[in-house]
Amino acid sequence: MTFSTLFMTFLVYSIIGWIWESFYCSFKVKHFVYRGFLLGPYCPVYGCGVVAVLLLVPKDAGTLLNLYFNMVVIVTLIEYTTSWLLEKFFKMKLWDYSEMPLNIGGRVAVPVSLFWGVGCLFLVKVIQPAIGAAIHDFDSFTRGFGPIILFLIFAVDCSTTLIFTLTAKKDVEAALDFSDPENAAVKEYRIESIIQNYEPHISRDSVKSFIENKERKLLHDRNLNRLMHNFPNMKFKK
Repeated sequence: MTFSTLFMTFLVYSIIGWIWESFYCSFKVKHFVYRGFLLGPYCPVYGCGVVAVLLLVPKDAGTLLNLYFNMVVIVTLIEYTTSWLLEKFFKMKLWDYSEMPLNIGGRVAVPVSLFWGVGCLFLVKVIQPAIGAAIHDFDSFTRGFGPIILFLIFAVDCSTTLIFTLTAKKDVEAALDFSDPENAAVKEYRIESIIQNYEPHISRDSVKSFIENKERKLLHDRNLNRLMHNFPNMKFKK
C-alpha cells in the first residue's frame, strides 16, 4: 500500500468508527452524542485498528478462525496502546472497562476484544474490497490531490485538538482538587489551603465564591463541555 492509500483507508474507517460510536452511544442515552476525541467526525482508534489488521495479519492466516484470533490480538494491542498514550501524554482516560470481566487495567477487556474481532473480520472480508476500490477511484478522480487535502484538514484538526486538550487540562487542574488520583469526578476544593497559603485575609465565603465562578467558567467551555458530555466516564489523572 502507498502512503496515500494507507491514509485514506485510515480516514474512511475512522469515519465509519465515528458513525458507529455516535449511533451506539446516542441510542443508549436516547439523544444525539457527537462521539470522538477529535473535533472532526472520526475516531482514529478504528482507523488505526483496521490499518494495523490489513498490514499485520499474515496473508496465509489460514482458516477464518485463525484470521479472527489474529485480528483480536491486533485490535487489543491497538486499544491498549491508545489508552496508555492518552493517559501518559494527556493524563486522560476516555474509557474504562474495570467493571467488565477479564479486563487488563480497565484499558481492554476480553468481551470487547472478541466483539472487535468479529467487526474486523466482517470489514476485511465484506466491506474492505468495496472501500479499497472506492479509494482508488477517488485518488484517480482527484489526480492525487484529494488525499493530500484531506490529510492537511486532518492534521489541522489534530493540532487544534492537541492545543485545546492541553489548555483545558491546565484549566481543570487549576480549578479542581486532584488529591485523589484514582477518581477524576468533581472534587472538593481545598479552601482552607488557599486561605492559609495565598489569601489569609480573605473570608472563606469569598474563596468559595471565586472557586464556584472558576468551575462555572469551565462548564461553559464548549469544547471541554463536549468532551465531558460525550465521555461521561472521562477521567483526568495527575
